[in-house]
Amino acid sequence: MRLKLSMLACTALTAAALVSPALAKKAETVTMTREQYEAIMGRLEKLEKQNASAPAGSNAALEQRVQDLEISQGSKINALQQRADAVQLSFDNARPVITTGDGRFSLAVRGRFHFDAGTYSQSPGNDVPYVVDGQNVRDLGSGSYFRRAQFGVEGKFFRDFDYEMRFNFGGAEAEDAGSINIMRVAYNPTPEIRLNVGAIQPTFTLDDSTSSNDITFLERAAVVNALIGEFGGSDARKGIEATYLKQGEKMDFMVNVAYTTSTIGSRNAAADDRDHLLGRVAARVFKNTDWDVHLGANAATILSMGGVDRTSPTALFAARNLNFRDRPELRVAGERLVATGNIPAESAWMWGLEAGVRYKNFYTSGEYFQWGVERDQLCASCNTVAPDPDFSGYYVMASYILTGETKRYGAQGSSNSRMQFGAPKPASPFSTGGTWGTWEIAARYSVVDLNFNVGAEGTAPIANNGEIRGGKQAISTVALNWYLNNNMRLMFQYQHVDIDRLSSVALSSSTNPTAPSSAYPNIGQEYDTFAIRTQFAF
Repeated sequence: MRLKLSMLACTALTAAALVSPALAKKAETVTMTREQYEAIMGRLEKLEKQNASAPAGSNAALEQRVQDLEISQGSKINALQQRADAVQLSFDNARPVITTGDGRFSLAVRGRFHFDAGTYSQSPGNDVPYVVDGQNVRDLGSGSYFRRAQFGVEGKFFRDFDYEMRFNFGGAEAEDAGSINIMRVAYNPTPEIRLNVGAIQPTFTLDDSTSSNDITFLERAAVVNALIGEFGGSDARKGIEATYLKQGEKMDFMVNVAYTTSTIGSRNAAADDRDHLLGRVAARVFKNTDWDVHLGANAATILSMGGVDRTSPTALFAARNLNFRDRPELRVAGERLVATGNIPAESAWMWGLEAGVRYKNFYTSGEYFQWGVERDQLCASCNTVAPDPDFSGYYVMASYILTGETKRYGAQGSSNSRMQFGAPKPASPFSTGGTWGTWEIAARYSVVDLNFNVGAEGTAPIANNGEIRGGKQAISTVALNWYLNNNMRLMFQYQHVDIDRLSSVALSSSTNPTAPSSAYPNIGQEYDTFAIRTQFAF
């Protein structure tokens, strides 16, 4: 009888040791299992003492009780095993999520569409075309299109790995036939560390780290969009990324470093060989129910411009170019009204500072950037005497949630959405029962200056001066956002755009009737835009 009791105790101990880790249960569940085991051992010890002191022939009832106990605990272990093998289907904000019972595998279906419509209000006389950079910059066309139409899946496997696959069928001015947006896999050896590889979108700048589902305005600030592409920070970038993110009771801290190459689908040999190193440091230095205070910094460099082997004496020293540009924070029309044009470059550098503060339902943030280009000194047709250009830009923004909800600070997030302020969660979603969701008003002022050593209006660029007439763009934006529920949002936006840009080529009066012959006029303009976005995401 003592041997049987000992074997039962060993069986219970072995089952507890094997089943509990396999189930990957939460701490409180593991504690309960140990308590059950200790209770079993106590009952077995009591039965063993009773057996030792019992008269001969009186053990039949005791043996039956032990057998019943074996059956009971075996049933519990079988139930735990069946729970581990079960598959659970749930809906998280209309998002289908499949999870195994042991929590080691999951798959969530994701989707979003952003449908934009807008119109441009230009001053009389702007209908006379100025053709600059191959674009008609004086006649911006109104219309509508799907800015984003994305579908994909994300989840985890074997607990320590997560993955994400996303495809995009939207675009700028017109829809796309479909392309890879994100295609990555990550290893998480600890809760603080993530190693990310594949077609990634690096965690870079505060504005770009905010999900497109959560941005306060239709587009991110122009200076951010002008930078991230040339410095390897946009989505669909082939690369690898390492993140350390520690969350604490009083503050959160993150260090992120990424190495990226070309975008998915690139057919440009020089761009394919380009190498970028970029990083971001961010911290939520103060947090409580009413406050979130965020500070951060970004830096990046182009390690190699790619292209031909320029150390070879037989190489054709063609220019390797950088072109910083963006549309005016609305993409209904595809024209880029400010652009440096191609700058022959050996390398480039940038740095930026970021800050954000939330006090209850008020939020403000901003970023400042400075960057420069090291001109290509080996290009046979380039001006190697010209100085290296540098540029700058910034934005400041603020929002106030009329219905009292707050911007949610997201330290951890999928893809690159880390250490950023997300959209509010409606306390009373819109319904025909009389609730109206969440309402937010917001304003932003952004500037991007792509001029370098510019001369006077009406004059030709000065030789060897390295003059770049990329233009200076300032945009004032006000917005009204209506969050009907966690999945749907309507965005209403007004912009006043002011562009100051000198022509770098003489505009012929035959192609530009309002321009004097051989003049270098200011080809900038002022205009207003009105736009609306219908957004649905799950």
